[in-house]
Parts: sequence; structure tokens; C-alpha cells
Amino acid sequence: MKQDSGKSQTILVVEDDPGLLRFLVQALKVSGYTPLGAESAQAARELVAQQHADLAIVDIGLPDGDGIELGQALASEHGIPFIHLTGQLGDESIERAAKSGAITYLVKPVAIEQLTAAVATALTRATEISKLMRSVEKLSGDFEDKKAVSIAVGIVMERFGLNDGEAFEVLRYAARSHQEKLQTLAERLISGQGGLELLASLNKYLRKFEPARRPAEG
Repeated sequence: MKQDSGKSQTILVVEDDPGLLRFLVQALKVSGYTPLGAESAQAARELVAQQHADLAIVDIGLPDGDGIELGQALASEHGIPFIHLTGQLGDESIERAAKSGAITYLVKPVAIEQLTAAVATALTRATEISKLMRSVEKLSGDFEDKKAVSIAVGIVMERFGLNDGEAFEVLRYAARSHQEKLQTLAERLISGQGGLELLASLNKYLRKFEPARRPAEG
């Protein structure tokens, strides 16, 4: 259900199957959200250029583009968190979706209960990302693209159980060790470039912070 804020949250649904798109849009509307429907990547881009969305549900297979790339673009360019839709279990696209920065994924056919639970969880995460953007703006005022950094901080927080400041320091340490800009490292993490190797590398840097964290945790 929508959060108790007095304002319906807007959900962008990108799905090329007209029947499924109608079902998802209607299910979200009945659940109290404001849905926006798009049957292609281009239509989705046009919609978000005109109207803000709080969350996107993006089919991986679109007629005019890669749904995973679209989800990443929505996150990096507009700060919109996203869920992926897929029609196949065990497909390599599932692994790509898991590394893309998507909050979660749904397998077709989608039950209303699954849809609403995933949306509620994702919107809670979106609120966290919004807070992260404000935090990272204070921590990284010199960086041109704070959205990419904030999303990357959120990924590290979720994967390693850190707070925003700790996740930011892990990313900054990793960027210095790789001799690259923090923004570049953040974009690599969001896009899945480096994949598990990059996450393993971040985990190695995380261990360097453990001695400093233990006294506070005790």
C-alpha cells in the first residue's frame, strides 16, 4: 500500500505486453498508487522527462532496448529506484538484474500480492535513497553527479549492513586504492561493471574498517 503521506506515490510501469501492462497498472491503482504505463523504453523516457516517478517497474525484454540498461538510466539520470520484471527463471538476465542495482525482481506471471509487497518494500528503500542523497551531498559536495554516488552508497549499505557514512568511506577508500574518481567507481558499481569482483574488492576494504567499528558496536 502507499505510504501514509496523504499523497499517492507514482509508479512507472514499463511493459511491452499490453494485457500485462493493463493488469499491473490497474492493480497498482486499486492499491492506492498513481501508475504510469509505458510500452517501450522510449515511451518511458518521455514520461519521466515530463513527470516524476517514485519507483519504476521495468520489463527486462523491451522492443526498443535493454530493460536493464533502462533501469540503470532511470536510477542514474533521474534518481528513480527500480524493480525488474522477467519471464524466465534461471536465465542469465536474472544474474544481470541482480547486479544492475535493481531493488528486486518479479517473475511473470505476477500475483497482486507479490506486486504490492515488492512495491511497498521498494518504496521504503526509495525513501532511504532520498536520505542518502542528502547525506552524500554533505559528504561529497565537490562531485558532479551526487545521484550515482548516493545510489552506490545505498548498494554498499544493503550488501554489507553499514550506515551511510561507513558505506561512503568504504567507497572512497576503494576509489583511492583503484586510483579512480569516486563517481567513476559508483557508476561501475551501479552498471554492474566489475560485478562480483568489485563487490569482493569492496568487502576487502570493509575489513580495514572493522577495528574502528568494534568499540562503537560494543
